[in-house]
Amino acid sequence: MFERITHTNMPPSPIITQRRQIARIIAREGAETLAGRPTGVGVEVLRWLVGPVAHHVAGRFITYDRALGDAGMRDGSAWIVDDATGGLAVHGREHVPANGPLLIVANHPGLSDAVALLAALGRDDAWLVAADYPFLHALRLASRRFLFVSNDRSDRLAAFRRIVSALRSGEIVVVFPAGGLEVDPSLSRDAAVASLATWSRSTELLARLAPDTLVIAAAVHGVVSRSAFDHPLARRRGGLTERQRMATLLQLALPAYRANRVRIRFGLPIAPDDTPDVHSAILTAMRTLIAAP
Repeated sequence: MFERITHTNMPPSPIITQRRQIARIIAREGAETLAGRPTGVGVEVLRWLVGPVAHHVAGRFITYDRALGDAGMRDGSAWIVDDATGGLAVHGREHVPANGPLLIVANHPGLSDAVALLAALGRDDAWLVAADYPFLHALRLASRRFLFVSNDRSDRLAAFRRIVSALRSGEIVVVFPAGGLEVDPSLSRDAAVASLATWSRSTELLARLAPDTLVIAAAVHGVVSRSAFDHPLARRRGGLTERQRMATLLQLALPAYRANRVRIRFGLPIAPDDTPDVHSAILTAMRTLIAAP
C-alpha cells in the first residue's frame, strides 16, 4: 500500500529534514537507554554509534506518518499494524459504536499501542491525547489528529477544552490516563494492575462535560515482544520498566522482534449518567480486561 520513502518519490527537503529530526531523537533516546543514564561521554559515543540504525528506523516512521496522513486513521493504522507487528486480535469490538461520542480509556505499554487501538476501533474520527513530546510533533501528518497536553497549566486547560469539543462533535477521543508508559500486561499482569492506581480521574469530568458520551475501557496486551524482553541486554536491566524500555529499543532496531501479536480487549460501554463513579467503573473494567487470558 505504501512504499518506503526515498528521496526520489517526494520533495526532498521536507522529508530529509523530517528524517534527520526523527533520527536525532531516536539516537538520543536509544543511547540513553543503552547507557542507562541521560548524559555523559558514553552517551554521546553511543549516540554516534547508533546513528545509522536510528536513520533507518526514522525512515520507517516517516512511512507510517505518511500512511496515517494519506489513508486516514482507520486504514493507515491497519496498514501499520500489519507492517510492524505479527497481527492484531480484537475482543469486544461489538461494544464499540459505529458513531457518536466515545471516550476510550486505555493502558499505555508503548510502541504500537496507539495504532493498534485506532485499527481496532475502525473509525476515522479518532483523536489521540498525547504528551507534548518532540518525537510526536515530528510526525507531521499523524500529529494533526493528536491533542497535545503539556505540563503548563494554561495549556492543559486549553487541551481539556479541545478534548471536550471533539467529544461534543460526536467523535472518538483516546486517552492514556497513566500519563506515561506502563508495563505490558503480557509481561506482568500484576504490574499492569498496580499501575491503575496512578490513573488520572480527569476522564470522568471529560465524559460528564460532553453529553451522550460513552466511556469504554480498553486493555492492550502484547506490544512488547517477550523474546526481546528476555534478551540478555534486557535481562541485565533492573526493574520491569527499564527492562521493557530496552526490549522496546531492540524491537525498533531488529525486525526479528516485531512478530508479536497485539491483543486488544474492549469493555462494556459505561454511561456517565447511569454511573455514580465513572473512574471506579473504569478501573474495575480494566482489572477484568487485564486479567483475561
